[in-house]
Amino acid sequence: MIYAVYTVTVIYAILSSIAALIQMKTSGKITVSLIMLIGGVILIAAIFLHILKIPYGWIAATVGGLAICAAAFINGKKSGNFHAVHHIIRFIITALLVTGFIIF
Repeated sequence: MIYAVYTVTVIYAILSSIAALIQMKTSGKITVSLIMLIGGVILIAAIFLHILKIPYGWIAATVGGLAICAAAFINGKKSGNFHAVHHIIRFIITALLVTGFIIF
């Protein structure tokens, strides 16, 4: 089951990082995009912490996931294209990933 958590985490982190890089290139929103990119990198780091049995990898997963959620929330508010369901789903994914890091 932990491999499923790792796989979903990697996919989520990579997709968020790609979205951040595309946004940096197309819209020039560097600060918010950088927050999302850093969140993706921290999520990947959480996997390595967990694999290496370093305690509190779930904290890194929480920080990375919340950085991604916050950046997406800010982007939605600033662009005037805010979809609450999208942000709720993103938050639920983050909560499930963090729960997976804690349980396994």
